[in-house]
Amino acid sequence: MELFPTSRILLSIGGIHITWYAVLILTGALIAYVLSERMMKKMGYQENVLEDFFVPMLIIGILGARIYYVIFEWSEIYARDPIRIFYIWEGGLAIHGGLLAGIAFGAWYFHRRKINALRVMDAIFPNVLIAQALGRWGNFVNQEAFGGIVDPSYYNHWPSFIKERMLINGAYRQPTFLYESCANLLGFVLITFVYRRYGKRKRGDLAWAYFAWYGIVRFVIESMRTDALMAGGLRVAQLVSLLFVAVGIGGILGIWNRLFAKMWPFCKEKPVIIFDLDGTLIDSRALVDASFVHAMKVLKPDYEVTQADKDAFFGPPLVESFRRYFSTEEMVEEAVRVYREHNIANHDRYVQAFDHAKEVLAQLQQDGYELAIVSNKMKNVVMMGVEHTGLAPYFSVILGGDELKKPKPDPSGLVQVCKLLERGQDDVVYVGDSIGDIHAAKAMAAFSVAIVHDQKRREQLKEAKPCALLDDLGQLIPLLKEEHEWSDLTI
Repeated sequence: MELFPTSRILLSIGGIHITWYAVLILTGALIAYVLSERMMKKMGYQENVLEDFFVPMLIIGILGARIYYVIFEWSEIYARDPIRIFYIWEGGLAIHGGLLAGIAFGAWYFHRRKINALRVMDAIFPNVLIAQALGRWGNFVNQEAFGGIVDPSYYNHWPSFIKERMLINGAYRQPTFLYESCANLLGFVLITFVYRRYGKRKRGDLAWAYFAWYGIVRFVIESMRTDALMAGGLRVAQLVSLLFVAVGIGGILGIWNRLFAKMWPFCKEKPVIIFDLDGTLIDSRALVDASFVHAMKVLKPDYEVTQADKDAFFGPPLVESFRRYFSTEEMVEEAVRVYREHNIANHDRYVQAFDHAKEVLAQLQQDGYELAIVSNKMKNVVMMGVEHTGLAPYFSVILGGDELKKPKPDPSGLVQVCKLLERGQDDVVYVGDSIGDIHAAKAMAAFSVAIVHDQKRREQLKEAKPCALLDDLGQLIPLLKEEHEWSDLTI
């Protein structure tokens, strides 16, 4: 085993060589993967979605980059010695080929998983700039991607290791690898931290910004290089870069969205509409208050329940609410038991549907929307509510708290609904009345709608930043007729 046997090789073990070129490319890909996985997790996707995609995509991307390079260097290098096609450690990967191969594979993979390709592109493409920035240092090690000849004085204030590696064929060359690396890092920062916050308006905008930015950068840098791939008298990378710029700007302007909608209007699915139950569709506040007061009177008779206590109790899971009043888990469980016993016994006495609930659900069902309920309440109590109020026939899926992996604000119940309906989770509207409901929607980047039946809670709900804030269920119908991306674009 030998460490740093040459300037291009990091480690040699017998006849096996681990090159800096490979290490830098793989490190960049790994960093992009970690950043993308974090964003995908914010969107509520399971970790294995990107895990299963990454390794085959990396292999296909490298093959695409190699094939692209070989095609345009065939007559110069590989026609005379075809076996060198497999000598990938010598360098010779064209990023445009890797991107095109990776995009093609990604389109197939995510379509198969019923995942919106534009959302995934927004999560991944800005991070590709990090991989490309680091990969250019692999070109530096291999003395590739360099520019024209410069006077030695050009490097007077540069680090010596850059100056030494830029002495190529007896002359100092412009470090175009470094220009592109820095431009890619700048693009990553601008797209991720500026454009995402202030410019993004629809799905795909971050990906379109990537195409436009990288296309411009590569077009400019390519004009400086002297080792560019050529097709006749044309620089291949510049032609592809112009295509990237056109694709990016067209996407930002919404041209592709409008074109797709015009050509295939039937492909756009209606969003899945998921509702919370209590406080959203049915008015159970009086029942909740009465059951809470009853449980406290039985287990903590000296405590005077205030209106503030009732307001704070309504919304969160029962266990979480009762922990504020009881110090042991045994007492919390007993409080939940007493509460539920009273709640079930007095259910029909207090519970009623909110105004317009039945009419809205009937209209949504007639318009072809798939409807579901996700509630933290036990399934038997949920069914009592929807059957007593006559709302049960409108729903394809109804999930109670005992059927959820975790209670809201965890989004697993919303994801579970999508699986049961055999739908992707990219077009979901979640309608609720509490901060926990809004947080559950945001945890999977769903389109969150807050219903304000109690005006005292308006400011609290507004601070949770739902995608829409409504004062009446009837306002949901015109909202759904508006043009929206049915996901949270702020995530």
